[in-house]
Amino acid sequence: MKEEIKIIAGISAKSSLKWLFVMISGNVFTVICFLMILFQNADFAGGGHGNAYAFITGLFFNNICGFILFAGAPIFAFLYFLIANKAAIQQMIYLTWKNKTFADYIDAKVILLTDKLVGANHWTSAMSNESMLRLKLLEANKNDKETSRIKKKIINYLFQKIKLDDVDFNKEDLKLSGIVSLKINQFISEAVEPSLLFFWLLLLLQIVLFVVAQFFN
Repeated sequence: MKEEIKIIAGISAKSSLKWLFVMISGNVFTVICFLMILFQNADFAGGGHGNAYAFITGLFFNNICGFILFAGAPIFAFLYFLIANKAAIQQMIYLTWKNKTFADYIDAKVILLTDKLVGANHWTSAMSNESMLRLKLLEANKNDKETSRIKKKIINYLFQKIKLDDVDFNKEDLKLSGIVSLKINQFISEAVEPSLLFFWLLLLLQIVLFVVAQFFN
């Protein structure tokens, strides 16, 4: 039990560090760009206390790259948030699957949830398509009180990502749990170590916009 807690704590810590790295570095750079553009182009606001509309309009017509960095700051922050969440959950899955004990547990839990779901419903009427099946699986995982939070998040992510559109729901001898388990294992086997490619691309975009914006000052 102590060993499992230690492993969970390690996975959570590494995933949280990746989340923090993306969020902090991305948003700090976003704020720096926002403030730099604001101070460098303050003249567009006019005299006195300035005019926000005049500033935005002047920035748009005179420094479009600066305008994108300034007005788009909330969008950049939101994109970093999405990237951070995705990177963290992928890190959890990757580290979990590297630990065979945890991987076997997730697989067994998926099979158990699916079998319970099928056994508790009139199959043909309750789950006749991919969307309904996915919804029921997510709900079953959410309501499972025996699984830890981190494992629930991993299973939830896997249920959302696997493709179920090729399942023949009218097949009489359909073994749904085996199919879902196979789909998840295929998804994991095709996945590689989590990449921060989208983070670096977004950061690079901001850097390019900032450099180009300097030519208009």
